[in-house]
Amino acid sequence: MKKTYLIVILLFTLLSLYSQEEHKEEKNLKVAGIPIISYDRTVEFTGGAILTGYYKMNQKDTVSPSSSTSIVGVYTSNNSYFAAAIQQFYLKQDTWRIKTIAGLGNANLQVYIDMVNPGRFIDYQTFINLVLLDVKRKVFEDFYFGLSGALVYAETTFDIGIPGMKTYVDKQTMNNMGFSLLYDTRDNVNYPGNGFQGSVNNQFYQEWMGNDSSFTKIEVTWDHYLNLKEDQQVLLLRYFSKMSFGDVPFQGQNVVRGDDIRGYSKGKYRGNHMYTLQSEYRYKFKDNKFGFVAFAGVAAAVPDFSGLFNTTYLPGAGVGIRYRLIEKEKINIGIDVGIGKDDWSLTFRVGDAFSR
Repeated sequence: MKKTYLIVILLFTLLSLYSQEEHKEEKNLKVAGIPIISYDRTVEFTGGAILTGYYKMNQKDTVSPSSSTSIVGVYTSNNSYFAAAIQQFYLKQDTWRIKTIAGLGNANLQVYIDMVNPGRFIDYQTFINLVLLDVKRKVFEDFYFGLSGALVYAETTFDIGIPGMKTYVDKQTMNNMGFSLLYDTRDNVNYPGNGFQGSVNNQFYQEWMGNDSSFTKIEVTWDHYLNLKEDQQVLLLRYFSKMSFGDVPFQGQNVVRGDDIRGYSKGKYRGNHMYTLQSEYRYKFKDNKFGFVAFAGVAAAVPDFSGLFNTTYLPGAGVGIRYRLIEKEKINIGIDVGIGKDDWSLTFRVGDAFSR
């Protein structure tokens, strides 16, 4: 049933790709249909598609960014899959920002165990389904206050590889509620050229919510965008951290991979706390269609904050290419290649890193 659900979404998305040219001047709706073809050292080759529609909820509202509806479906050569529907509303002169996500997936990944000598990777499989709602309201000038809630179930099966103990199953209900504070002066949510974005997100996972463990997760973000030359050259300076406190389960830990920080795909480095610093230089050619990015940074995954003073720091750097798919919305597509410590990553993306 799960794979049938995924296939239906994939077929719908792929068929809808034929309408991607509608974004040119099609009334209020602009559609971007993008196939996904990428490679990851853990999940191997990935194929799928993203279909996103951008539109104004109120044509007279010239302040709010365009709202969007996205459907994404991917399948990998190591039998991982993920499907999701994502809705983002910007309403009432950008007074309200509402996001909903519903998705399910099955990821065949690996975790590095250093308690044996030599250390080695152990394969694991995590099935997850989730429903999330996040609502933010502007309370003063560029400040927003938000409330969020999510229903999450994760089931992880470890392939221990020890005779008589080949697998271990960890089932976790991870429902959560939380609040957020956001300060946003960016001039565009898809491709900022100037401004700041700072946020603090608190998520509470408690046993009275039906969870097996009680812990708290805090995310802190600070992005500073500098327009170096008439929107053709932009420099991003970024700090990002995830910190989990309490009885943190395996699924609640934070892994060094993805956009923070690019260059890592094998999932070797993980901990209750993760801290990253990163910069990205964005260049757009004069034809306004093609461009490139260069990025570099450093990350650390540690048990707690004090571990920052006694750990191995993880550098990452790389380059990417961009193509402007929808000029009015400043939507880019592209590919990033990152190099890390004994690792590398290849990322296909719709939209620039840290956008929306």
